[in-house]
Amino acid sequence: MASVFSGLPDRPDLCDRIVSAFRCERPVLLFGTGDGADKTVAWLSSLGGSPAGVFVSPEFARGQSFRGFSVLTPDEALDRWNDPLVLLCFASRDPAVIGRIEALARRCDLAVPDFPVAGGALFDRAFALSHRDEIERAYRLFSDERSREVYSSLLSYKLSGELAPLLSSSEPGYDPLSYLFPARWRRVLDGGAYDGDTARAILDHAPDVEKILCVEPDERNYRRLLSYRDRETRAAITPVRAALSDAVGSATLFAAGNRNSTLFRASHEARREEVGVTTVDELLGGTGIDLLKLDVEGAEGAALRGAKTTLARFRPALLVSAYHRSEDLFSLPLLLNELCPGYRLSLRRRLCVPAWEVDLLALPDQSV
Repeated sequence: MASVFSGLPDRPDLCDRIVSAFRCERPVLLFGTGDGADKTVAWLSSLGGSPAGVFVSPEFARGQSFRGFSVLTPDEALDRWNDPLVLLCFASRDPAVIGRIEALARRCDLAVPDFPVAGGALFDRAFALSHRDEIERAYRLFSDERSREVYSSLLSYKLSGELAPLLSSSEPGYDPLSYLFPARWRRVLDGGAYDGDTARAILDHAPDVEKILCVEPDERNYRRLLSYRDRETRAAITPVRAALSDAVGSATLFAAGNRNSTLFRASHEARREEVGVTTVDELLGGTGIDLLKLDVEGAEGAALRGAKTTLARFRPALLVSAYHRSEDLFSLPLLLNELCPGYRLSLRRRLCVPAWEVDLLALPDQSV
């Protein structure tokens, strides 16, 4: 099997391209405002420069300003600056919006920075080379060629910021639950349950499910889960307000009242809540499950370590988000291989810009 690094370390990464643009006095423009643009401005400052201007889609340009810049339309910005490097500063799962981003990339040099949701390490060339052995070992764990293609494309994107490998890593219409043999499921633990959206999808796929334990730390989301529990008639829904980790205790949650509540960082929309922390093993108390889903905003590794006994004893199917931290792409496959050897690992990704919605799928080898 060829190295996943073939040709990559010698290419300029996005940091190199930005530093080169600053040295050559080439304009660097922001496409988008808000939290993503704030992060990009801070990153540009750490690289020794600042943006030359800001623009947004025409329907959002209303004569406003952002950080002292007049917010322009794409046409206004591209008419004003020659040969800019454009940095995308927002996320989207909407195919129509992504299509417009592709169209813009055909008009100018557009890059998509990849900021981790949790943790501070950026996936630049120095980060990749410092973890080269782990990245290579994780690449070799995947059981199918498509997973290795997705992994390689994501690595190429994270280093270069280029849109093409990011889009090639995704599969429009991809459905993670259908990969995991839902006909076998009876009991499920949904970690990071939000308002019950995944539980509803699980019951659509697996009508024989009897019970779903929905674990959610955010108070507002938990109240939505309680309401969902009272409406759901297909299975017993048991909401638990807690954060999942590798030890029992308490912690401060930065609660956003949406999918982005986390133990690891605050945003402009978050409020602090004290929340109980528990483990999968503690919650289940020796009871088996058939599916473990974890989308816990950067705590996936800790939550897996807190499920060690459950994984070894009951060997459930696993659906684990693998994009919140820069290291998740390689550290989570390696951790799963350590905790539950004999699982078949796959990597898939739904259409999204930037590299969110990365799913690590794991099924026990029935011969083990």
